[in-house]
Order: sequence, then C-alpha cells, then structure tokens
Amino acid sequence: MALISSQDKEISVRADVRLNRLYTTLRGELSAKDLAALPDELRREARKLRPGYIAISNIKDFRPASAAVEQVLSETMKAAVETGVGPVIRVVSPEKKYTLQEISQKEHNYQAIICSSLEEAEEKARQIEKSEAGQ
Repeated sequence: MALISSQDKEISVRADVRLNRLYTTLRGELSAKDLAALPDELRREARKLRPGYIAISNIKDFRPASAAVEQVLSETMKAAVETGVGPVIRVVSPEKKYTLQEISQKEHNYQAIICSSLEEAEEKARQIEKSEAGQ
C-alpha cells in the first residue's frame, strides 16, 4: 500500500503472499512526519506473511530530510523484527552512505544484504529461497 505516491516522493509497503516477501520503497526527500505511519503499515502488511519472510527495501532514491528520520526507520526495523522478518535485502545507491546498516546491526541484531538494483535484490531473494529449500 502506498502511504505517499507522487512524482517526487514515494513511501510504500506491499506484501507478496505468494512469494512470502515484503517490499518497501522509500523515494525522494522524506521527513520523519512523512514516514510516521511506516512502522504500523509494515506491521499490517507483514501480518499477511509467514514468519521468516524476505524483506526487500528499495531506498536507492531516498533522501532523509533530517536526522529525526533515523528514529522512525529504527522503529520500522523493530516492527520488521517483531513480525518475524527473515533475510533483509536493501537496495541502495552505491555513492550514498546511510547509517541504516549500523542501526539494523546495533539496535536490531541483523545485517541487511546490500544490492545496487531491484533486479539484483530479486536474484538474491531467489538464491536465498533455493538455499533454504536445500537445492
């Protein structure tokens, strides 16, 4: 479901029940106020999935508007952990450095797999599924 969708901003969370994946997209310059509903929306969508679901977060074109954004993103990561997230794949721009990896490691005890495109993220998800299926 899109919380914000315009030409220059997007916040969306979508559960793919068939694949047992949760897709989150953050695009544009977003404030903590813009992101305030994100943790609850993630919980709503994640409830549709089985524990151990793969989360793919596309933040390649995301620009935090302020330091306050980090707190909302940490709350969102906490929501993912509480809803039984499995592997997390994060699509980021190679030239941008985010502290999200540090937050997920230090505050929520997981490390995301970093990719540079959604296509690469989908391939990583398929590799994980194959590995978990013992193939």
